[in-house]
Amino acid sequence: MPNNAAFNLALIPLLAIIYFITAWLGLQLAFDEVNITPLWPPTGIALAALLYFGYWVSPGIFIGVLLINAYLGTHAMAGLAIAAGNTLEVVAAGYLVIRYASRWPFAKMQQTVLFILILCVATMISASGGVASLYLAGALAKEDMVMLWHTWWLGDLAGGLILTPLLLTWSRAPKEDYTVRELYEAGGIILLTLALMYLLFFSHLSIYANQYLLIFALLPLLFWTSFRFHHHGVTLMILIISVLAIVGTINGQGPFVLATENDSLLMLQAAMGSVMITALLLMASQEERLHAIAGLRQSRENLETQVSDRTLELKSANILLEKEIDHQIHLTEAIKGLLHIVDGSAKQEFFIRCARGLAQTFKTRFALIGVFADDNKAGIKTLAVCNGDRAAENFIYELKGTPCEDVLNHSMELVPESAALRYPEDKLLVQMGIESYFGAPILTADGEVIGIMAVMDVNPMQITSWQRPLLGLFSNRVALELQRRLVLEKLELAEQVFTETTEAIIICDAGKNIIRVNPAFTELTGYGFSEVAGRQASRYLSVKEKPDSYRALWPSIQAQGIWQGEMVNQRKSGAVYTSWQTVKPVLDDSGEVQQYIMIINDITEKKRAEEKIFQLAHHDAITQLPNRVSFHRQLEAAMSHALSSGVRLAVMFIDLDNFKLINDTSGHPVGDELLQQVARRFERVVGESALVSRFGGDEFTVMLPAIEGIDEVAGVAQQLLDALKKPFHLTSCEVTTSASIGIGIYPDNSDEISTLLSCADNAMYRAKESGRSGYQFYTEQMHIDAQQLVELEQDLRSALKNNEFKLVYQPQVELETMQITGVEALLRWHHPQKGLIPPDKFIPVAESSGLIVAIGAWVINQACGQLRYWHDLGFEQLSMAINLSARQFFQKDLFATIAQAIAAHGIEAGKVEFEITESMMMRNIEEIVDRLHHIKTLGVQLSIDDFGTGYSSLSYLKRFPLNKIKIDRSFVRGLPDDSDDGAIVEAIIAIAHSLGFTVIAEGVETAEQLSLLATKRCGEFQGYYFSKPCSVQALSALLLEHLPKEKKVCSLSSR
Repeated sequence: MPNNAAFNLALIPLLAIIYFITAWLGLQLAFDEVNITPLWPPTGIALAALLYFGYWVSPGIFIGVLLINAYLGTHAMAGLAIAAGNTLEVVAAGYLVIRYASRWPFAKMQQTVLFILILCVATMISASGGVASLYLAGALAKEDMVMLWHTWWLGDLAGGLILTPLLLTWSRAPKEDYTVRELYEAGGIILLTLALMYLLFFSHLSIYANQYLLIFALLPLLFWTSFRFHHHGVTLMILIISVLAIVGTINGQGPFVLATENDSLLMLQAAMGSVMITALLLMASQEERLHAIAGLRQSRENLETQVSDRTLELKSANILLEKEIDHQIHLTEAIKGLLHIVDGSAKQEFFIRCARGLAQTFKTRFALIGVFADDNKAGIKTLAVCNGDRAAENFIYELKGTPCEDVLNHSMELVPESAALRYPEDKLLVQMGIESYFGAPILTADGEVIGIMAVMDVNPMQITSWQRPLLGLFSNRVALELQRRLVLEKLELAEQVFTETTEAIIICDAGKNIIRVNPAFTELTGYGFSEVAGRQASRYLSVKEKPDSYRALWPSIQAQGIWQGEMVNQRKSGAVYTSWQTVKPVLDDSGEVQQYIMIINDITEKKRAEEKIFQLAHHDAITQLPNRVSFHRQLEAAMSHALSSGVRLAVMFIDLDNFKLINDTSGHPVGDELLQQVARRFERVVGESALVSRFGGDEFTVMLPAIEGIDEVAGVAQQLLDALKKPFHLTSCEVTTSASIGIGIYPDNSDEISTLLSCADNAMYRAKESGRSGYQFYTEQMHIDAQQLVELEQDLRSALKNNEFKLVYQPQVELETMQITGVEALLRWHHPQKGLIPPDKFIPVAESSGLIVAIGAWVINQACGQLRYWHDLGFEQLSMAINLSARQFFQKDLFATIAQAIAAHGIEAGKVEFEITESMMMRNIEEIVDRLHHIKTLGVQLSIDDFGTGYSSLSYLKRFPLNKIKIDRSFVRGLPDDSDDGAIVEAIIAIAHSLGFTVIAEGVETAEQLSLLATKRCGEFQGYYFSKPCSVQALSALLLEHLPKEKKVCSLSSR
């Protein structure tokens, strides 16, 4: 069926034109008196087109009906109704025929009957719709409706019965090509039909009216046509008969001419319908008969073929049976020979007998059996070689270029002749003059090639089909023997491993009763085999205190087929040891447990080592407290529990005060012992419910996992501080210390570990700033302060670049003469937006950030330059005191910085004094002494600042190359009322004088303080009593006031 879009579109107007033309032709056949046609060809043509091309041609039908009605001048609405009825008639008939019969419904009687019935019903749609439309349009009288309906219906029915079978049949080629004789026969039938139709409708016989039965005289011709020419002949005959009958009757001739044209028309249509239906049924019956005959013919041919084939099979079977009997005799003899070879054969003799049996079975001179020489499978190492009746010496046979190489593809290789010529690279074949070769692989049960077996001869070899399996039989027997020997070797190896291994092994039966143990078991447990044989393994695989560990392994074995794990066992001596055990069942083919194998490894020492490693990895080596890693892990778990439980926890960050000083002055062993005792005191305070850890250095942390309120945490913090108040009695001395504690609360301060610890750390620094030996809870203000410190550090970096620093100077006065002998350079910072920032705010930030090194170098250079300026003004007696920070002091380039500044400004080194704090000097005595002596080589003066606030030892103090000691203002402030301060000042002055040091007191603010210092023989002082720190200009003026008169004149003249 065509399925081209352009063709399909073109077919719609083509069908409309054909419909119009055939409708016009049909109207030409109408009776003059009634103007009604007995045959409506468009119905048959339209139905044939729909069955052949499909439903999409229906628009062409509708258009064709409209055209013919327009041509006839039919009322517009009636024309549309008639077009719709005619189109629906064809669509309905086509749908029902396709649904319940087929697109060519003339091959079976049932389908033909359905086609006729469907056409009878469907054509009523057009007749009913057309008659009703004409009546409603006023073009038809009521009394004519019944007659017109019958005529219309029969005309459409006749068109469908004549033209639809004709068109569908002739659209298909005949099943067979007609011969010339058959064509002559067909022509004769047509001429005979024309002659009969002439006699009936056009000759003098046609005058005999009412002899309509004469039409059935044509039936013999139809029967003959059906038998001879099938559908194509019958449909053509129906067309000829119908056309001639209609033409004759219209002309008033023939047996159907009655009194009225209406009666003649109805009689003609009835007769045509009967003939056409009879012809269609006859065609279907003939088609079914031919199909049945063809089926019977095919069945007979199939049966004859089967009988013939079976007869040939029986003949072949008889021949094969004779050969099979002969083959069976030879096969039986070969198997007897193979069994004889196996009987009594051992070791190498087995393979020699097999090779000899091969040669005898195949009647060849040579036979060989070999296995691969190595894993590369490049060569064969022979196990047995037979040359005639004797065994030849074994050798290694390279496979490349040999027929044995072709055997590696798991198939037998037969070279019946010219073997040496076919494999010229095989030197063995060439040297021995081998003519024929037959070989097979030796395969394991898994199909793996492990060797080759072959027979060879100097003559051509004829191997029959029954002989080929014999080589495979020999090959399988050799493979079994090789596998048996391999299994024996494995068993011997397994027995050796069982006996020699250092792992203890127990073998139990299905009831878990011991049936074997190896020597390693006896060595490990102390039990001999006779002591444990037949006993339950559980008696030796778990201690009585932990029987659950043994019972727990069996569910695991049932679920996973193996169990591995640690178990605590007991030796015969009663000693307990830890083992790593593997228990695995041995199953039979049905999956039932036959035995249990238990392997035991003593891991006692390994466990101890692991515990020690774990202890070292998660605990502090000095205090044995959990270390930072362990604390983080346990804190994370506690925070998760707190989150799920809805409770809070507290973290304390503890830093010991002055620990570094104690450690440096008393030595590391003393510091370590102090840390240990501090740890024990902390543990006693918090108990087992809390966690104490050491982070490193003098830093401890405490975690309280579940707290009810802040007061509870504060109470614990105070207890920790109180625990440090008692002196620590160490091995070599007695020391006291305190601590600063910072506290962070989860989740109030943070729900992240790092942030929470940072909060506690910030709170600890605030506690230290607040006077030490105290605790502080973290507040948001601390975070703000920390941000401000960060900002301050950034501003400090800019300040140095933007020259925002300046120096002020405070006079140092000789107490006896009240003359200014020196000045102390003090750093000030004037921020462009924030104004003057106090030194106690920015100096610690500069120290912690490292900026103090660059700032200190700037101070040294500026102070030396200013001293040069004053010396040039005539104040040569003036000295300059410069403070050194701890970080600056330990810088490697400090010496160079001082030397460069002195040299650059050309000043006397003895007029420059560097002040170092007492606490800084107590850190590392030996290093401090060395660095001081190195700096001293420049000729500068050295003084110790804030003396009395640290832990100076007289034995160390006398080793320092100092020139001056400065009494801290904290002792001067209490004078003269505080007798303790007075005693301390007096002691410091006495010590300094005894060591040859000059003494200067700072912070002198009253005449009483000055008077008392004078009585104590203090050499110099500085403080607000004499002058505040002042600018260069103010200090220059002050210097002029206190110069002797003669120097003052010189100084003024130098300006």
